[in-house]
Amino acid sequence: MRNDGIDASVGLAFSLGLFKRYQQSGLLRAEIPRMPGFRKGCTAFLRLVNGEVVSIYLEDKEGLRTSSDKETLCRLDAEKGPFEWVLIPQSASDQQRNAGQSAASSPPAFPYTTRRVPVPKIVAPLREEWLSNWTPQQKDMLFTIFNMIDGTRTIEDIRRMAPFPPDLVDELLQILLQLKVIVIFTA
Repeated sequence: MRNDGIDASVGLAFSLGLFKRYQQSGLLRAEIPRMPGFRKGCTAFLRLVNGEVVSIYLEDKEGLRTSSDKETLCRLDAEKGPFEWVLIPQSASDQQRNAGQSAASSPPAFPYTTRRVPVPKIVAPLREEWLSNWTPQQKDMLFTIFNMIDGTRTIEDIRRMAPFPPDLVDELLQILLQLKVIVIFTA
């Protein structure tokens, strides 16, 4: 155990298996020195809830985020690593407390590395037919966040305004990024 979290640098795939077996929750992160599409490397983040990966993203040195997937990171870790993965644990009681906090008082779920502020911007319409397998409640949550994006509100503004916990807002923004209907730039 490191002072700043659990050392998981024995390999991402192996570590994820252990975290799943022991139902660990928290934020798993590692610096990736060379990643296709990134000039100066990036930081990979995987959010775990009870051992399951619920979100994955890469952040460049300017704080811009891109979604990724577990298979790509595991393959890269096996071929070019293992990288220095660290899990910042979060207990079930911490998760409940964070979910119960208001968005205004909750710290950002994703740490940004610069002072520049991330701002989402709509670049394409969100089509309801893409969400045919979603429940009405899931669609409503996604459209609520989508409709809050005006190109001037920061992610933190949206977290404060949204009627959802900050972690859920972040996940909904990640889904919108994956659907390629928004981009995030820094202002």
